[in-house]
Amino acid sequence: MKSQKGFTLIEMIVVIAVFLFIVGAALGIFISLVQNQKNVLARQQILNQVSYIEEYMSKALRMAKAENSEGCMTDSEGDHSGFIYLLTRYDSSIPAYQGIKFLNQSDGNSCEEFYLSGGILYAKNSNSNVLPSETALTSAGMHIKSIKFSVNGALNCSSGIYGCGASNSNLQQPRVAILLNVFMPNSNSTSCTTDSNCTVGGQKCDTAVGLCQPVQVFQTTVSQRNLNAK
Repeated sequence: MKSQKGFTLIEMIVVIAVFLFIVGAALGIFISLVQNQKNVLARQQILNQVSYIEEYMSKALRMAKAENSEGCMTDSEGDHSGFIYLLTRYDSSIPAYQGIKFLNQSDGNSCEEFYLSGGILYAKNSNSNVLPSETALTSAGMHIKSIKFSVNGALNCSSGIYGCGASNSNLQQPRVAILLNVFMPNSNSTSCTTDSNCTVGGQKCDTAVGLCQPVQVFQTTVSQRNLNAK
């Protein structure tokens, strides 16, 4: 009779090791694909929100009108009657204005303000039939690093941080520029507490989650609907 020969222990160990290596590699690829897909979906959600808030703000800002005696265009320096846009919430660390106030004639001449606070963009409206007194325009999952509002032909900006805006006495058609810096999801994020912890180019510290994230810039310009030239 011929003797039957089976696998040796070493051969079994080698086969099992190769099998585990293939399974581990396949599992790693699968996890990477799932994470990338998750990042793609998260990025798309942020892009959708950016598109929404840009359209929402643009629609309202186009309908701005010069104030006569409505009491909207006020700051610590007093009343700025005749202004169409008043820049608010100056942040010296950027430096930039992170808010803008105006009269929205499409909402019954309500006093409206867009501003950034704690990484979330808010809208504030004096007409409670249109919006509650303060409404978040972005979700908690979207983290904004900064927003900058500027107005062409702005008045009084050189004299201080208040009373800066566009007046109806300007011969220039007022245009509002909005520069939005938004944190984007990243699968290779590192922990951080300040921007100095982020060594990868273009990444900043998203303190809301304690991770270094890339920042994407979105910019749009809005013109007042009614001509301002006399």
